Amino acid sequence: MAAGFFKKLFGIQTPLEKLRSAVAQKNFAAAVHLAADLGAAGEPSTEVLELQTAAGDGLANLNLEEARRCAEAGHRDLALEHVQLAGAQAYSAALKQEIEQLKRQLETPVGTPTPASAVAAASCASCGPAPAPAIASFSPLPQDDERFALILASYPHELAQRYAQSSALFRQAFLLIQDGEDQQALTLLKQVPAAEQDGLYWFELGSLQARQAGAVVGRPLLERALKLEPANPMIMEALYELMQAQQDFSGAEKMLKQQQKAGADAAYCEARLAMSALSRGDRVAALTAARKALADGFVEAEFLVMTAGFFEDAGEIAAAEGLLASLPAGGCAGGINLHLAEFWLRQKRELGKVLDSFNDACRKDPDNPRWQLRVAQTYLARNWRKQGLQILRRVVGDPRLAEPLRQEAQQLLASHCSTP
Repeated sequence: MAAGFFKKLFGIQTPLEKLRSAVAQKNFAAAVHLAADLGAAGEPSTEVLELQTAAGDGLANLNLEEARRCAEAGHRDLALEHVQLAGAQAYSAALKQEIEQLKRQLETPVGTPTPASAVAAASCASCGPAPAPAIASFSPLPQDDERFALILASYPHELAQRYAQSSALFRQAFLLIQDGEDQQALTLLKQVPAAEQDGLYWFELGSLQARQAGAVVGRPLLERALKLEPANPMIMEALYELMQAQQDFSGAEKMLKQQQKAGADAAYCEARLAMSALSRGDRVAALTAARKALADGFVEAEFLVMTAGFFEDAGEIAAAEGLLASLPAGGCAGGINLHLAEFWLRQKRELGKVLDSFNDACRKDPDNPRWQLRVAQTYLARNWRKQGLQILRRVVGDPRLAEPLRQEAQQLLASHCSTP
């Protein structure tokens, strides 16, 4: 969602981290392009495929919602354009079927009798007289710039409308930011008249300056944006990420609490408070905030994985498993997601399914030795000592293995080598 700022932040992240962040923040348009780039670089990993599906379906859902709004406002042609976009973006079969159903409805000439089977599948509202068309309130996005429309498709409707209705100068600067042409965008932003310098303007300028000149320059501009638009989730997230990058955890938590009082989403604020508390090492405060966020319905994947870890550490095994099981499954039909597989491995449960999941990850992500380590651990957990130690000895010396995982492998190898 916060495309300008996250493009700045993504400069210090790996491509996969960029993709995770984009999906987590529902910046689906950016995520689709990031996933495509990762796929073009080689055989995509299981996680990349899962994130690509989430991004495509997320973008398709946004276009599907927009299509319904356009149809209700009487803009059938524009609605059909959004439906066609959604159909090209969707991955899941159920969503594709839903899109196709709306497409058929829009392609049916007005006044054409509805088949009985379609009537049976329709909502109860179809049983009564057809409602009169709503007064058109939709402001079309610029039809001569499909890229601008695609970017805004991942934004909330009201926010997308504000960007679409901004001046041509601001829109041009916005597109330059998406292209990474920061200096040209900065030149244009400085030409935007003072009367047009609203919260979105300071958000984009602050994001760009944070990327170009650093957090010290960008942060005051983002704080100005938030002052103009209290509780704006896009600006809040940008400022939160910047404060985290500065390791100003107390400042981030103070901002979140102030914005919660100003009417910001409580679940979001508590989730970010939990993450900030974890960053500064206070697991007790992190767990307390995480419980509140869960109670308020926060379901961001990264947050659920973190909270499951809290529950597992606290001995709340069923609660941890429930959170991880709620995440999308990967791999072939009937597979489990890798977070749940790692959890079951630690619990020494369902080791057959666990091994299938890790083997699948090895096939799809052969350059990541993490999954080879997990296969070795699963073999050893099943008392397949010879095969497990063979893989473990090979993977422990792999230079691509992250240091925490290397230490984990070394400890496991040492414990088995000391056992007759």
